[in-house]
Amino acid sequence: MPPRTATPRTARDTAPGGKGPRSDFVRPKTAQQAVAEALRRDITSGKLAPGSWIVQESLAEQFGMSRIPIREALKTLEAEEYITYVPHSGYRVAKLGLDELVEVFRLRDILEAELIRDAIPAVTDDVVDQMREQMTEMERCAAAGDLIGVGLANRQFHFLTFEGSGMARTKRIVTQLWNTADAYRPLYAHLMDLAKVNSEHVLLVEAMAARDAERVVTLNHEHRLHAIDHLHTVFGREESEADA
Repeated sequence: MPPRTATPRTARDTAPGGKGPRSDFVRPKTAQQAVAEALRRDITSGKLAPGSWIVQESLAEQFGMSRIPIREALKTLEAEEYITYVPHSGYRVAKLGLDELVEVFRLRDILEAELIRDAIPAVTDDVVDQMREQMTEMERCAAAGDLIGVGLANRQFHFLTFEGSGMARTKRIVTQLWNTADAYRPLYAHLMDLAKVNSEHVLLVEAMAARDAERVVTLNHEHRLHAIDHLHTVFGREESEADA
């Protein structure tokens, strides 16, 4: 019997020198990760609105699994501040008033300014190119009517402005603040002027390419004011309807 020959392996099959993880291998999501990802999408799409109760038994039935991974997923989302735990009642999607939301946006403004100033010296042309790619992705998603995709690309675009910062603790806080506000994006998405958003993003990319930290900070601040204006519009409308 002729000797068996080994199946040739490509460069994608293994790291250089045959060591390290395979680049073509994607670790499957655990049940906990899959549930957390699905719930994040439900929250950021508006399917689970702010204040909505999350029933573990119902989730276990929906996903066809035991309550253990459901419970662990909910703990993950609580730590990320997408949801909150109410003693003796359970979990619900984080719900904030207008003043609290405005505070969240102002905190992001302050902290991101510091992150941007710290990150600018480390900005590379690759980071600027990635920002342009996210702008293209936003346009593609908008054309397809995919508002979730628009939001994800927008978030990645802004995170790239401070990706190079070494202030890890501040980045974690900013991430939590974004998570807290994400549930409210579907409420004012229809008010967004995507053409105006895109033009402001162009200015941000130009400032990043010029490594002009203060220009980036100023543009980011002005850009965020639009979201705060939208929140005032939405909450003002809700108050008017409640009084009617």
